[in-house]
Amino acid sequence: MKEQEGDAIDPPLCISDSNRLFSLESLKAVWHGHKLDFLKAAHLGHGAPNTEVVQLEDQRRSRILDYAKDKRPLILNFGSCT
Repeated sequence: MKEQEGDAIDPPLCISDSNRLFSLESLKAVWHGHKLDFLKAAHLGHGAPNTEVVQLEDQRRSRILDYAKDKRPLILNFGSCT
């Protein structure tokens, strides 16, 4: 068994720990992920949620779809500038 170094937050990772794959803790983690996916506001094939956004300049609140114009698609970019 080969171990990798861990830090104070994460314990060391055992690369050959295949016996934990079908453990109760593993199944709980999978179930929790499915539950979080089910409770999301956005779902594939449904309309997008019209969530509230805050403008940084003046802290004014509006909705995402307030920025849509006529029949043009609204494109949101959730990217990084690094």
